[in-house]
Amino acid sequence: MLAMELTRLSAQNRQTAIMEERNRVARDIHDTLAQGFTGVIVQLEAAQEAICRGRTSNICAHLERAGELARESLREARRSVQALRPRALEGNPLAAALTELVANMTSGTSVEAKLTVDGEARELPPEWENNLLRIGQEVLTNALRHAHPTEFHVRLLFDTDEISLHVRDNGCGFDPAESHEGFGLQGIRERTESMGGKFTIVSAKGQGASISIVLPIGATPPAQRK
Repeated sequence: MLAMELTRLSAQNRQTAIMEERNRVARDIHDTLAQGFTGVIVQLEAAQEAICRGRTSNICAHLERAGELARESLREARRSVQALRPRALEGNPLAAALTELVANMTSGTSVEAKLTVDGEARELPPEWENNLLRIGQEVLTNALRHAHPTEFHVRLLFDTDEISLHVRDNGCGFDPAESHEGFGLQGIRERTESMGGKFTIVSAKGQGASISIVLPIGATPPAQRK
């Protein structure tokens, strides 16, 4: 009986591990390809607008940026499948990676993007940095795809007892109570919960959106717990 129970538990653990890995891959592919395509679309739309307005000098820049975003998204998708850290975090602190992300996604658009860092920056677990970068990417992608804002602000706060990421835009907003397709908000929630943090959305139609991720300093990612 004991042997049968151990076999059952072993099979159950394997199945759980498989499902967790599938969810990770699906979420990471979404965070790279789907979001990268949004950046490509934004640049192509900017190129189309430049054509319509006769601004021929801007067309090539937008097309080149679209190509760069497509290639970078493909590289990041491959890295995700191999469970590697995002390229932007290799040798760079989280704040620098977020700055690069926001600049790349909004370059040549009408969106005024701003990132501020408050408090004394500290080293974070790699999993936390990866999650916070992907969350920032997801929020920005959703804003560009659905909200069409003119302002997008990111604030990274290092406090004595918590680390928080606050993102807001002045776009068309949405009703958080309504169901939303895809991995977007669910992926943000899962990433936040995996770090022992709190995820908050404040939005309403026509009133922009504000998303906050608050992580207690004492929390430790599950992968690092003893």
